[in-house]
Parts: sequence; structure tokens; C-alpha cells
Amino acid sequence: MTRIALATALLAMAVTCAAAQTTAPAPQTKGQTNIVVNPTEAECRTGWNASLKWSKEQFDQFCTTITKSK
Repeated sequence: MTRIALATALLAMAVTCAAAQTTAPAPQTKGQTNIVVNPTEAECRTGWNASLKWSKEQFDQFCTTITKSK
């Protein structure tokens, strides 16, 4: 009797997990651009320019955080 109850509980848990996985939205990715690397200290010292991968606002925010953490 215990084995039947255990098997039933495991089956119910597996069905619940499978249902939860199929209803969750898929993460949105944009190729390799989903990883953001903050500017280095040297880049912050050099300053922002239009060829960088960050907007001016993002760059300033990252560099301010780096400066405050030291």
C-alpha cells in the first residue's frame, strides 16, 4: 500500500512539474547581446564616446557605481 501511495505522489508531482514548465513563458533572447559587461575602470577614465556599446546614461550610471564602490 505504501508503494502505491508513493508512486501516486511521485506521478502527481511529475505531472505538476511538466504542466508548470509548459505554461511558463520562454525567455526572450537576442542572440549574443543578452550578456551585458560593464565598462572597465580604464574605459570610465577615458570617458564615453558614441562608438561604445552603452548609451551615455548607461555608461555614466555604470561608472558612478564603480567609483562609489571603491
